[in-house]
Amino acid sequence: MIERNAVLRRITTVLALAAASLVIAPATIPAHASPVSEETLLSGNPAPGALGLDGTWACSVPSGYTWDQVEPTGTCGSLSYRYRLRTPVNGLWACAIPFGWTYDSLRATSVCGSTGPYQYRLLG
Repeated sequence: MIERNAVLRRITTVLALAAASLVIAPATIPAHASPVSEETLLSGNPAPGALGLDGTWACSVPSGYTWDQVEPTGTCGSLSYRYRLRTPVNGLWACAIPFGWTYDSLRATSVCGSTGPYQYRLLG
């Protein structure tokens, strides 16, 4: 009986840790990125990391990503810009510094739009 209780405690601990890891943190969206639209939230799109969104264009910047280009668009409903998503890695030139990262260099650019005339070389 003691062994069975020990096994049950271990299983309970593993399940509790697994459940805790499923908690979704608030999105880290750059100040000049558009917020997630209600339409996007209601469409049932999967979690950002599930599809590997690096290099894709999106109407908003999900948590865990940054962006390296912005362009005007008519395909994002009431949002007038779309962003090229990038997974943060050391040395990437990005228009926004994602949460938990810093930078070691910056350069002037026009690809980040008028509100962000610089790109930052990420350092994690």
